[in-house]
Amino acid sequence: MPWPDNHKSRTRARIVAAAAAAVRSEGVDRVGVADVMARAGLTHGGFYAHFSSKEDLLTEALEYASDRTLIGLAESLTSAPEGAKLHALVDAYLSPQHAAHPERGCPVAALGPDVARAGGAMQRNFARKIRERLDWIRGLLPHGGRLKGGEEQAIGTLACTVGGLIVARAVGPKESTRVLQACRGFLHRALADGSGAASGEPGARQGPKLKAR
Repeated sequence: MPWPDNHKSRTRARIVAAAAAAVRSEGVDRVGVADVMARAGLTHGGFYAHFSSKEDLLTEALEYASDRTLIGLAESLTSAPEGAKLHALVDAYLSPQHAAHPERGCPVAALGPDVARAGGAMQRNFARKIRERLDWIRGLLPHGGRLKGGEEQAIGTLACTVGGLIVARAVGPKESTRVLQACRGFLHRALADGSGAASGEPGARQGPKLKAR
C-alpha cells in the first residue's frame, strides 16, 4: 500500500514538533538525534531523509516553537480591551502554567543563552524570530509604538517577561509564584500610561493563560 502524498511532510512535522519539545525541556546540548526520533515514534535511520544535520533540525524546531508561542500569546489577548492587550500579554506570559511547562513554552526563555553560545545559522534565525516578537509587541502599544518611548517599552517588556520567567523557574516552585507576581506588578506599573488600561491591583492580576503548544 503506497504512502499518502503528504506522508513525508507529515513525518517531518512530527520530528520538528518532537525536537521543539525536547530541546525546550532538556537544552540544546542534551538532545540528540536518536532521542528526538524516538520521541517522534520513528527510527534513527530515517532522520537524514528529512534533515542534513542536527543543527538543521534544531533551527527549524526553534522557529516552530517561536511561532507556536506567538500564536498562543495572540490567542490569549483576544478578549482583552484594545488598550489593555500589552497588560494581558504580561499576565499570559508570566503565568504559573507557562513557568511550569518549558517544553510547551517560549524558546527564548528556555534556550536563549544556549542558542547564543551555539552561534551559526541557528543563532541568526533565532535572532530574527526575536526581532519579529519585538515588532509584534510594538504593535500592541498605542500608535503602534511610534510615540516617544515606544521602542523602550517594547524591548523592556520582552526582556522583563523573559527574564522574569527564567528567574521564576530557577528558584523552584515554592518561590516562583512570588517572583511571577512581582514581575507582573512591576511591568503593569511600568506600562501604565494613566489611561486606566491597567485597572485593578497590578501585582494581584491573573489574566489569560498562555495557550502554549
